[in-house]
Amino acid sequence: MKKVSVKKVYVAGAATIVGFLALFLLVEGAGVFNRIRQVVFGCDGDCYDYTFINRHLYLHDHGDGRAYVINTITGEKTLKNVAWIAKPQGSDSLICFSDGKKRGYFSKNTGKMVIEPKYDRAWIFSEGIASVEENGFIKFIDQTGKVIIDKKMPYITGMQGYVFHGGYCIVDSDDGRYCGLMDRAGNIVVPLEYSFIRPYNDLEHWVVEKDKEATVLGKNLLPLFPMTECSVSIDEDVISVTMADHTIRQYDMEGKLINDFYIIGTRLLEYKKDEILYRTETRDEDGEEYAVPVINSYHPLATARLRAYIAGDFYEGLMTADGHIVTMPLYKNIEAIGPDLYLCTCTNSDKVVVNGKGVVVR
Repeated sequence: MKKVSVKKVYVAGAATIVGFLALFLLVEGAGVFNRIRQVVFGCDGDCYDYTFINRHLYLHDHGDGRAYVINTITGEKTLKNVAWIAKPQGSDSLICFSDGKKRGYFSKNTGKMVIEPKYDRAWIFSEGIASVEENGFIKFIDQTGKVIIDKKMPYITGMQGYVFHGGYCIVDSDDGRYCGLMDRAGNIVVPLEYSFIRPYNDLEHWVVEKDKEATVLGKNLLPLFPMTECSVSIDEDVISVTMADHTIRQYDMEGKLINDFYIIGTRLLEYKKDEILYRTETRDEDGEEYAVPVINSYHPLATARLRAYIAGDFYEGLMTADGHIVTMPLYKNIEAIGPDLYLCTCTNSDKVVVNGKGVVVR
């Protein structure tokens, strides 16, 4: 009698089950997935989408404004008539939601309403505080709905933010032209005189801009270097400042200057020599090799004396091989046209010829 491996029977049986399951899903279509939603996520019909809130709470959306929060353990719909939600940051537990007309908050732990929807606009909770708009003014509330900061700040259409980061909140002047920082007590700790403010480095530093000038505020909210015309980037533990002349200065996170002329990189400059060479190739006929000329000719390349260095905004300058700077980073592109002669492209796309001393000769 022929023996059949138990393993083979198991594999064949599993394949059969998978095949029946695939056929079942193909026949039943979306109805199967809707039933899975009903069993696993508590959906009571054809869900358009569902959103995870916690391990037992889900927001179900039927696509017609009839979203609701349901507890999949008890089957209770803890909150109905939800248009959308916005989850908080960090350890805050209140979720902002809209009923289609007004905004309020519910608990992400229980799914039940904590602050009824009564605000025209409301923002997420962060660091235990949320901003809301009432009668055209911005106020700040705690997790019970109590107003804890009211500076009579008018809401300005299009303004975003009003969220605390690292103990501070970006706030705007009444006309929306300038911004500053407010602390959790409602004190304006950075004057409303900047056109741009953003936190960096895990909320320990703030980049501020005013017109074309910028600086970085440290932990004590004091500038690490004077306001100057520049652009700022922060990468790990280094602050890179690209000046108006395209040079780059680097500071540490305490504001100490560590490099007053940082360059991104260098590249060799090659030019075509005046001589013309003709290519040849070797052929073998009747066991005898001989070279024959090829029609294509070329100018051999040689390396110029100076190199190009790359600075801020990818502008280029000329330097010697041992690092002596010959020109400032004035050019969008540099190419060698002789042993010590360079064709440089200016900002306006005009081209000039510069000699090895950095002097424009044409």
